Amino acid sequence: MKRFEILTVRLRNITPTIIGGYAASSFSSSLNVSEGFRVPELKGVWRRWFRILALGALWDASGHVKREEIKEKVGAVLGSTKASSKFILQAYAKKKGSLRLPEDNINLPPRLQILKLGKEIDKLDKLRYYGAAELEYVVSLLKQPQRMLKDDELRVSVGSLFMALIFQGVGAITNRGFGALEIQVDEVGREYEEKLSDYIQIIGKLSKVETEEEAEVIVKRYIHMLHGDFLKFMGGRGENRKEIESIPTSPLLSLNPRFFRFKIKNVNANSVMDLLVKIGRAAMKTNWKAHFSLSQKDPDGQLHTWVLGLPRGQKEKRHGYFVDIEKFELGRRPSAISVRPLKKLSETKWMCLVYGFLSKDWPKSIYHVSPRFGKRRVEEISVRTREKLLRFNIPSEYERFQEAVFNTAFDMVVKCL
Repeated sequence: MKRFEILTVRLRNITPTIIGGYAASSFSSSLNVSEGFRVPELKGVWRRWFRILALGALWDASGHVKREEIKEKVGAVLGSTKASSKFILQAYAKKKGSLRLPEDNINLPPRLQILKLGKEIDKLDKLRYYGAAELEYVVSLLKQPQRMLKDDELRVSVGSLFMALIFQGVGAITNRGFGALEIQVDEVGREYEEKLSDYIQIIGKLSKVETEEEAEVIVKRYIHMLHGDFLKFMGGRGENRKEIESIPTSPLLSLNPRFFRFKIKNVNANSVMDLLVKIGRAAMKTNWKAHFSLSQKDPDGQLHTWVLGLPRGQKEKRHGYFVDIEKFELGRRPSAISVRPLKKLSETKWMCLVYGFLSKDWPKSIYHVSPRFGKRRVEEISVRTREKLLRFNIPSEYERFQEAVFNTAFDMVVKCL
């Protein structure tokens, strides 16, 4: 290995991948250029998960978060305007296949269907994707030679990088299963083998797991181990943790299952695209209605799918969810719940990870608009669960309303897979 090299991992996409964010494209027809795996994107995903984990440790230790402290802690390790990162991340392609367009004779995930119906000039560019197993990269993590690296900084950094790769992957529409990765640790620097052995072992075990129960135990162990390392890194003490009632102001990984939930679910699918179709449809009211034994003509306001991401409405038809009822603005906010394929178990079965964060960082006002009931604030509408209808006194029970919406959506996504 190179001097200062901590480890190298091999990444291979196991589901179709669209490189870039929600408005990005894997291909530019005007430039005739196709995008590949991008290190800056991976750094951004890594930083996001480092922050989520640091917030969770601080929240569980004290019941509140100091954003300046988090910013300083993250910046001191991964870099900021004041100091360079303590790490160097490098990547090179072992395999980069050709971009493809969706076939006309197959079912497409909801997001690709929307793009295909769009009127944008560059919609064909946005529809292009890399098929499963068509991207393979070797990523190397090195220590910055000029920076001192403490053991706790090493562990939280490597642990959060692995979590970012497992829980989020790369590219667009990752909340709905695109860009999932298979991870293989190729080499570990001699100086770091013992310090990182438990993390490396868990990554290896996760790649060989065969049952839902076994996978759930491994993921839970990984989360607890990483949470413990972040507690030490943040200077907190887990044994002094108190029961916290209030909902966090932003997503964070807490050991309290109220604020962070996960579930392993095996999903039957005839192909990888069929899998993505199932994942996408699990977030749609049409599928929820079937599980609630409702007809498609029944009112759907009580099915609160806004927590599964905005925009979620039709501006021209004035139907769906809006954050500004005067201008009919749809708003934008990522889903609180994600589904990540972990591995292919057989030709017709996939193991998936469903996880979600309960947090307050949603638009102040969300309206549901329908032809039958007109415009209503979502908190004024009952929440249909699998057992009963729930109604809350607003504003005193607003957080209970949010929690009911989140938990119902999580359960329904798992049920619909």
